[in-house]
Amino acid sequence: MRLRTAFLIVSVCCNLVAEMTSVRADPVPPQSASPEEILSAESAGSEERSSLQMVVRAARPIDKIPGTVALITQADIKRQAAQSSADVLRTVPGLHVVSEEGIGLRLNIGIRGLDPNRSRKVLVLEDGVPITLNPYGVPEQYYTPPIERMDRIEVLKGSGQILFGPQTIGGVINFLSRDPPSSLAAQADVRYGSFGYLLAQAGVGATHGPIGWRVDVSHRRMEGPRKLDLALTDATAKLRLQLSPTSVLRIKLSIYDESSRATYLGPTTPQFAVNPYLNVAEYDQFLVRRYAASASHQQWLTDSVQIQTVLYGYHTERAWRRQEYDRKDYGLPYERICDPEGRCAVPGSTDIAPTFDGSSVFFRQSSVIRNRAYEVAGIEPRLIWNWAAPSVLRGELTALVRLHYERAREQILGTEHPADQSGEIRDDEQRHGYAVSAALQNRFSLWDRLFITPGVRIENYFSNRRVLREQVTHADGKVAGASVDTFGSAFSFALIPGLGISARLAAPLTLYAGVHRGYAPPRSKDSVSPTGQDLQLDPELSWNTELGARLQVGRWLSVEVAGFWLEFENQIIPPSEAGGAVSGGSFNSGKSRHIGVESSGMFDVAGPLGWASVSIPISIGYTFVPAAMFIDGIYDGLRLPYAPVHQLSAQYRFSHRIGIDAQVQLSYVGRQFADKENTSFPSSDGLVGEIPSYLVIDGRVAYTVRRIGLTAYVAGKNLGNQIYIASRAPSGVQPAGYRQVFFGLEWNWQR
Repeated sequence: MRLRTAFLIVSVCCNLVAEMTSVRADPVPPQSASPEEILSAESAGSEERSSLQMVVRAARPIDKIPGTVALITQADIKRQAAQSSADVLRTVPGLHVVSEEGIGLRLNIGIRGLDPNRSRKVLVLEDGVPITLNPYGVPEQYYTPPIERMDRIEVLKGSGQILFGPQTIGGVINFLSRDPPSSLAAQADVRYGSFGYLLAQAGVGATHGPIGWRVDVSHRRMEGPRKLDLALTDATAKLRLQLSPTSVLRIKLSIYDESSRATYLGPTTPQFAVNPYLNVAEYDQFLVRRYAASASHQQWLTDSVQIQTVLYGYHTERAWRRQEYDRKDYGLPYERICDPEGRCAVPGSTDIAPTFDGSSVFFRQSSVIRNRAYEVAGIEPRLIWNWAAPSVLRGELTALVRLHYERAREQILGTEHPADQSGEIRDDEQRHGYAVSAALQNRFSLWDRLFITPGVRIENYFSNRRVLREQVTHADGKVAGASVDTFGSAFSFALIPGLGISARLAAPLTLYAGVHRGYAPPRSKDSVSPTGQDLQLDPELSWNTELGARLQVGRWLSVEVAGFWLEFENQIIPPSEAGGAVSGGSFNSGKSRHIGVESSGMFDVAGPLGWASVSIPISIGYTFVPAAMFIDGIYDGLRLPYAPVHQLSAQYRFSHRIGIDAQVQLSYVGRQFADKENTSFPSSDGLVGEIPSYLVIDGRVAYTVRRIGLTAYVAGKNLGNQIYIASRAPSGVQPAGYRQVFFGLEWNWQR
């Protein structure tokens, strides 16, 4: 009890000191460079830092990494004219990106056959810090950093992810925002295109002696193919202070504000067939605002020892108004009814012919507003020691401790009219989480050819739940709120070991292997019942193994192949509405197994031919997951939902030094099931049924006037206009694949 009280005090202090988040920890420099040289280069905006500075934590070649790693550069982002991170992440082998609202505002990513819903099984970071609502208790991805201000994106799926946590199941995706430039520089991008799409983005920064700064602002609007009515503004400021030759402080502030008419409700099967542009939930509204702040300090103690300390915190507000509805006529005073063809009218109208098989939607005269607020704060000191033995043995030791606090306040308000902005509180609860984690990892280097990296992470997570108000149904059928006061708590502990080996057999070839423990704590809302009972839900546990090889020949040929085996002791899959779930909740689904192969390759035709003025790279990525299935239990042998067997990504690009750049990208996703029962025939309501395969083709053509830094381009998304079913979750068909064409101007200037 004393330990719990002491930790509560520490966590609250962290929450008061750091009320907002996001920070970049910095790379470990090569041992040949002094601290002064490294920090001086950073303050000058040097581009010689590690391309994997967050995930890899070292300025070292990729062949020392014992696991699959993908790096998406700023050039990749520009060449794809990415509207969101979903556009570029779908090119990474092993990642299944599911579209939701047609523009990629919220990431839904499954890795190696894992459930993509809200990216719950992926650890998503921005500048090295978790960005989900509550990383332990509510790991849903409702905020994704705008792609326009990113410098690069890193994806790690091997044993090295145990350094980050708490999620160590699928992999790590780390967004790295742009740093202050070495001299005064400005950048702007303006786009306009289909469905009223408008983007205006600008960034400016400079370095003056020991002080560097940068400000990025973007605004995005889009009417959307399904009445999205999006308005989004994001602003970020970064400050770098060189305190001494061996010490640097970085501060980051950001705000994100989004308003849209995003909805959970998708069209039914016949409605989608008649009109895939349909959105009958005209009163639904989604609002999210996020404030974040962080500070990081890097201090060199000696030429080989440094301490990196990160203090972070953020506050997220999310309000989602969704009109209540039924899929059958229960005799209520409905506000309007939408028939299988998507025609909507007041009850009794002769203009519509509703059915009672689930293909019609009966809207009630009320809405529910899900008001939610989440707070996160923490501190993480990290010690990095580059050591060397007298012989051929060298190494890098990383040790860290993290104190983490998170809080959730969730309310459900019932309204009397579907467009009301407030209403009666039906549900009200608070949840708190306190975590202490520690990790230790050492990379042993023998002859600079063999790298052995053992590590271990420990997670301790204590959560509690207090329910203040809950829904009750009266005898007349009216739903209202009743005051209660119940309290309960739960605790989760995990020991997460990992081991990675990488061997450079010859100059172009590297082999690697790794195994680690996959862990995710049960959501705090699920682990404690509304009556305060500890439900003793098992954490999500797995053993993740991979074996791979890399081949790199100059800059014109690269090939990587990796096989993986994920063995789950208990995989948690959220229930679907088709299975009777109305809201929330997760259940233990038992054992499951994922076996597959990832492969990628790039060949630049101009490289071996010695054509210095042009670049003609061809890139291909393929993922094959023949086994992603339940083991034992009632679903034994059935395939996991949203786990396609085949995925393919291919790119062809032509670039000439005179300023011409063109690219075509193809993405293919094989068929999938939407439910654990592997139902093939689509239901009338659209909730279950096979999701057919689909093919997406994107393109971009650009011309750059280099002397003034101006680029004009035209880009197309889903050029084949194959409107497909991206998902049947959370409530009906979620269409995607609408063709979009937009024009843009980008300007880059540096003194």
